[in-house]
Amino acid sequence: MSFTLWHHPYSGYGQKAATAAYELGLPFELRVVDHTDEALMAEFRAVSPFGKMPALVDAEGRAFYESSVVIEWMDRHAGGGRLIPADPEAALEARLVDRVIDHYVGGPMNRIVQERFRPAGSRDPFGAEQDAQVLARAWDWLEERLSDGRVWAAGETFTLADCAGAPLTTYARRLVPFGDRPRLRAWHARLMARPAFMRALEDAAPYGDLMPAPPAQD
Repeated sequence: MSFTLWHHPYSGYGQKAATAAYELGLPFELRVVDHTDEALMAEFRAVSPFGKMPALVDAEGRAFYESSVVIEWMDRHAGGGRLIPADPEAALEARLVDRVIDHYVGGPMNRIVQERFRPAGSRDPFGAEQDAQVLARAWDWLEERLSDGRVWAAGETFTLADCAGAPLTTYARRLVPFGDRPRLRAWHARLMARPAFMRALEDAAPYGDLMPAPPAQD
């Protein structure tokens, strides 16, 4: 079983998929998305029609995109039941936390970053502040979710939700600090020590620091 994974190693959603592949021990061919290469981008858009990362192409040439779907494909082809729990209730919790992180951490984070790259005169500080408030609410939600003593985002095992949480919370806390949320901080520390995520960070290291915000100080 082989597949090609299109993403950029610095991309949060790309790291989400790469973390899953490393966690499952799946070898893959990396195609790095480079927006300056027109020929490459034409090939990429033929795989991912909305131009979003990551995208996966299997051995039969079928393309899958959206990070959570890509990870479901990986989990199934790795034998199933690891990143998407076999128990229906546990799987539902993993998908719920994954969706919250994608939409209410990754979504506002990306909008704030895009705002900072906009030229003067076209910025939307009101919208950026609204997104910062959404991030703060997401931190509160995660802190409360972790209050039952779970080790990982959705329970006692590392799942899809942690693959999302590792890169997206790492980047987003540079925009809106965790503050006084000890459970969130402890979970994030566990994510930073997870070998699969450490490998994804190593992949990103050669690209420097592309985040328009200082490293987290909280």
